[in-house]
Amino acid sequence: MKKNKRKKMSLVKLYTSTFGAFILGFCIIFISPMISGGTYKFEEAQINEYMTLSNSLQIALVKKQYNSEKQFMRMDFSVKNSTNETSISDIKYEINSKYIKDDKKSLKTEVTQINDNYFVVVIKDIPKGFSVLSTTIVPKYVHPELEQYDELEERSVKIYINESEKIVNNQFKKGNERDYKNEYITFQQNELKDEITLNEKEIETNKLAIDEIKKEISELESDMQYQTEEEKFETKNNINGYKTTIQTHQNDIDTFIQKVEGLNKKIKLLEEKRASL
Repeated sequence: MKKNKRKKMSLVKLYTSTFGAFILGFCIIFISPMISGGTYKFEEAQINEYMTLSNSLQIALVKKQYNSEKQFMRMDFSVKNSTNETSISDIKYEINSKYIKDDKKSLKTEVTQINDNYFVVVIKDIPKGFSVLSTTIVPKYVHPELEQYDELEERSVKIYINESEKIVNNQFKKGNERDYKNEYITFQQNELKDEITLNEKEIETNKLAIDEIKKEISELESDMQYQTEEEKFETKNNINGYKTTIQTHQNDIDTFIQKVEGLNKKIKLLEEKRASL
């Protein structure tokens, strides 16, 4: 009987010790950072990484800079519309920003819509040591009564910016709408240049394919002198097939060249647009 009682007491002590260790761990992990001002690791929003905003809309952070002296951060966003289901021209963006050390207070924000596909957000009163800034982007229809259904209802994207020297630029100014439009033109031109690079790679790949096929044709033609008539007939068919493939690659090259010419022309037109601002 005494043994059972001692055994029960041991189990109670073990349970109490385990529970106490759990509580202590909880305090260290969750409560301690609140008291000490420490922070958790939040996944940083990556530049030019598009996130799903709705069934047809994608959004990406394309610029982030922080002026720690004047305590403001600027974030630029690009929006893509993959379908025609959403009227992108009828959308405004509500921004709610907080920093982790004071997550009950929303920061002042200033949103400048450059066009349907680009807007700039300036977030004010962000002191040094903010640690992590969370920003929620909520799309809203300007005229919801014009839409057949509200595809944007309860849609939002939340991103995190971790405080680091990489984003600090104390020479950085807020700018005005003209400045933002100017920078957006640069953003567009850089996107076009990236597209040109991809098209030029496709041109080179197709040229390489043509060179390899021509080598194969040359070898087949050399071997024909040692072939029977039946073999020659089959070889000629293979050569004709290769020549058709060469023509397909050449057509692709011509298409990519035209695309590159069009993209270069667009870059020049954007430069003319910049001069007119």
